[in-house]
Amino acid sequence: MGFWKQAGRRAAYWFRRSEFEDELEQEIRFHLETRIEELERAGLSNREAAARARREFGSGARMREESRAAWQFQWLEDLLTDLRHAARTFRKKPSFTLTALACLALGIGANTLIFSLVDAILLRSLPYPNADRIVMVRFTPPAHSDQKLGTNPGSYFFIREHSRVFERMGAVRLVYQSVSPNGGDSASQWVQTGWCSPGLTDVMGVKPVLGRWFSGYDRDFPVVISYGLWQRAFGSAPDVIGRKLNFGSLGAPQVIGVAPPGFQTLDPEIDVWVLQPDENLALARRSPNRVFNLFARLKPGVTVAQAQAEMDSLASPMGAASPIDRGWSIRLDSLRDAYIGNLRQLLLIFQGAVLILLLIACANVASLLLAQATTRHRELALRSALGSSRGRVIRQLLAENLLLSILGYLVGVVLAWSGLHVVTSALPTMLPRFIEVTLNPAVLGYSLLLSLATGLIFGALPALHMSRSDLMDVLRDASRSTLRRSNLRGALVAAEVALAVVLLIGAGLMTNSLLRLNLVRPGFETRGLVTVQVPFQEVYKRTGINTAAGGMLAQVGPKLNQVGEEIRERLTHVPGAESAALTMTPPLGGTPRRFNFSAENRPLAPSEQEAWTAEWYPVSPDYFHTLRIPLLRGREFAAADSDTSRPVAVINATLAERFFRNENPIGKQIQTGVVYDPPREIVGIVGDVRQNRYEYAPQPQMYVPRAQLPQKMDLSLAQQFAVGTYVVRTHGDPAGLLPALRTAIRGVDRTFAITNSRTVDDYAAGQLQDLRHYTVLLSIFGGISILLSVAGLFGIMMHSVNQRTNEIGIRVALGARSGSILGMVAQQGMLVIGIGILCGVVASLALTRVIGRFLWGVTATDPLTFVLVLLAMLIVGLLACLVPARRALRIDPILALRWE
Repeated sequence: MGFWKQAGRRAAYWFRRSEFEDELEQEIRFHLETRIEELERAGLSNREAAARARREFGSGARMREESRAAWQFQWLEDLLTDLRHAARTFRKKPSFTLTALACLALGIGANTLIFSLVDAILLRSLPYPNADRIVMVRFTPPAHSDQKLGTNPGSYFFIREHSRVFERMGAVRLVYQSVSPNGGDSASQWVQTGWCSPGLTDVMGVKPVLGRWFSGYDRDFPVVISYGLWQRAFGSAPDVIGRKLNFGSLGAPQVIGVAPPGFQTLDPEIDVWVLQPDENLALARRSPNRVFNLFARLKPGVTVAQAQAEMDSLASPMGAASPIDRGWSIRLDSLRDAYIGNLRQLLLIFQGAVLILLLIACANVASLLLAQATTRHRELALRSALGSSRGRVIRQLLAENLLLSILGYLVGVVLAWSGLHVVTSALPTMLPRFIEVTLNPAVLGYSLLLSLATGLIFGALPALHMSRSDLMDVLRDASRSTLRRSNLRGALVAAEVALAVVLLIGAGLMTNSLLRLNLVRPGFETRGLVTVQVPFQEVYKRTGINTAAGGMLAQVGPKLNQVGEEIRERLTHVPGAESAALTMTPPLGGTPRRFNFSAENRPLAPSEQEAWTAEWYPVSPDYFHTLRIPLLRGREFAAADSDTSRPVAVINATLAERFFRNENPIGKQIQTGVVYDPPREIVGIVGDVRQNRYEYAPQPQMYVPRAQLPQKMDLSLAQQFAVGTYVVRTHGDPAGLLPALRTAIRGVDRTFAITNSRTVDDYAAGQLQDLRHYTVLLSIFGGISILLSVAGLFGIMMHSVNQRTNEIGIRVALGARSGSILGMVAQQGMLVIGIGILCGVVASLALTRVIGRFLWGVTATDPLTFVLVLLAMLIVGLLACLVPARRALRIDPILALRWE
């Protein structure tokens, strides 16, 4: 502390060194002359008195040091004096102080809150050694440059064998599995597992809390568990190493390590990492399924741009080596970009919004300070007349602004701390687990600097204007100075209105998108529907390689359909349940599988094959009745559509219109891209269903009976198919029926891991949850901005009425009507609003484009939104002018003239 105090004194000294030296020389000369006169009166000659005086003062050196030391403390004492004077001034004007403090606190608090997110997500380093060298390798399909997909085993091996820029590479495949801790027969937990290659942990470079990571010598199916699963399932037991996890038909592997807290490989929900040796991956080298996330660590000195250049050169040879990769591009993203995704742009949008809000707050405070000039100009003029320099007056005014900024900072930090939990809960659930949003010293330091800067910058202009007070102008009640201040306040309020218009239009566009999405009908009745997912155990096993498809296949167990149907029957008999159906993808709760298909006697050109795709839904017979999807033509599935009957399919209206235009698809044969799936006859057409509410148009969809699926299927499809999703239509509250449904399921097998017990309405709301949170947050900022703008407009109108009291009294005395007085007062306010709205519209046309990717159904220049926001601003502004205008009508002309 002593070092910084001394440094401050020295900086202040050198800043005013020349002025100080001049003053010091004058002071020394004065003291020398006084001492010489005293010695002469004591009887010494002039020469003797001068010599003795110089000896006493040491040629001025001692006085210089003493005076310099005293002066170095003076600037601190002056600052404290100014701050005490500012505190007394604020105590005398509580309404002004509270208003200005509220404006600053709202702006500073919002900036502190959003910057805490920016610091945690965009600025803070990732918890991996040399994280800037870790990249994620993704693949872009032909003609779809906006998509970034995972890798298949063949692409992984090709890049690993031909790349020269990567030090290590690793792949991980995300799979949900039913796991029982300790290898026992207790109820299973439904956890997400990461089947990873040996090099993945070397890429990340972190050490486990307990045990070790995988090695190239492991052959006994080892697993590493997450820190969270270690706490939940094993009670943080230190002897967890060597315990087993029951993976059902996959065995009971041993735990060899515990990952550190927050460790993840893109998905934060992974609880178990399982080693997948290279020889197992090599068996599926020809598989087209892109189910692996590929990570790599760059060699020292290699940049992402250099690595991307090599990937561009490898794309063509990769396609030549494997037809399934032909035309695909390779894209690299830094690990931070892979984790954050679109959140970067969103945070920058919010940071810009709160900076606009802070500008509005500062303009409001500057306007309030200018209003105070009319009440303090006599005080400041008298101080100038009594000898205070203009610099001294400015310093006093800036000290007041400094104190106001510090108080606004303290209150703003409290507001930010209070809203931190609310805002973080609105972030996407896929936010990396290791990111903790807190008000750390960096955030508090940023907020303090921002507060001091805004106080000094936006307080400087009012201080310069107020410091010009001249005593003669005050005695003459100079109107030109008052007019200049009024014009400046009007400009500040117009700027506030313009900035508020930008925020309100942005919030209006987001609100418009949200309203349009809420009006989207999914194509079935969501009310009264509840879903329960059941991961079945012991239902498939690995059987080998299919050389035709090139992928690893799974044998679906014969008990799958039997157990699935038994549970469905039990659910239909639960009191309060109307009907139940079994499917693979929850309605509005997941992404359905898509498969290519073709129609009989219709050969497709290679360019058409990619377009002939449809969403694929294996369902039980009561599916359409339970969801109340309308049947348009043909028939629904029946119990007779079993594995021994003729394979059938039902399509939706979009598929019929797009691929069977001007013909009747009923009775026609289609062939799906599912391995071993036979040709199917179309027996019905149902209404369109929107699985994703963000889709502008329904997708082609085909439904097949679950009982008719082939027993052999691709491994990834079999793992997804083995998770049954039960959809139950209820008579009353669907959420209240969930305990009874879970009890009925456990009546079949108590070890089933029941998961995702949710209503379909919850799924529907979840799809719009992020957009709803963003809209609410932006609307709050817009609402605060309009309140500040209205407060500024109201203040300038009240000030104008007070300044024109005598003028209005004279007009009334001369016979002016109420309408003319009302119009005269309102005209001034509406002029300020009009200028602000015009500037705001021009700025919005350019700035709202940055939120274009978050809009749905509207453009960034949507005319309806602009018109509604402008009408709202005009109405609110007119109301803000109404109260001061009505006050002008109540002015007594006799009192006004007497005051004059």
